[in-house]
Amino acid sequence: MGVVMVGVAGALIRGTTGVSVAEEHVLVWINGLRNPVLDGIALFLQVVFAPLGAVIITVSVSVAAGLLKSTAAAGIKAAVLIGAPCLVAWLLKVMIARPRPDSGLLPDPLFHIGGATSFPSGHTVFAMALALFLAMEVAHRRIVRVVCVLAIALIVIVALSRLYLGVHYPSDVLASLVLAAAVFFLARAIWILIGFTRRNRFHPGV
Repeated sequence: MGVVMVGVAGALIRGTTGVSVAEEHVLVWINGLRNPVLDGIALFLQVVFAPLGAVIITVSVSVAAGLLKSTAAAGIKAAVLIGAPCLVAWLLKVMIARPRPDSGLLPDPLFHIGGATSFPSGHTVFAMALALFLAMEVAHRRIVRVVCVLAIALIVIVALSRLYLGVHYPSDVLASLVLAAAVFFLARAIWILIGFTRRNRFHPGV
């Protein structure tokens, strides 16, 4: 349901010029906050959470999860839970094809990405999926609160960095958070269901 809602919202936003114009004013205001420290953070996240970086991080986390739990299934689960939201986000990007904000409208643009791939934000989706996985599947009970705080901080910083660079509209980022959470929990529920079904199949009555 969440995925469908995000898809419909994206299609509606794509065809509503007024929404983009209003959001451009927000991006112009954020652009006025530029300083060297924030520039460095935003550019760093742009590179690290780009597709190649996301793949490297996902593979690393998957391998680590498999080693920590001494089972290949744990590694596969990590790849599925983190990768599924990113795959759905990519499909929506292609289907909706919302043009990115015009960097020429910003007083002092820092970064430019062309093309019609604004909705949703892949960086934000990946950050959300990664954070949810670490908080729900990896964190030990003793440190789960700390991990949750760090996870929330990661999500917020990455989301804001996309607006700071002016490469996404606010609606792109908000939709990305909803999409990532919806797909993550759906994939997690399916994984649990498959595991439950397999246990009943091979160990009936247990």
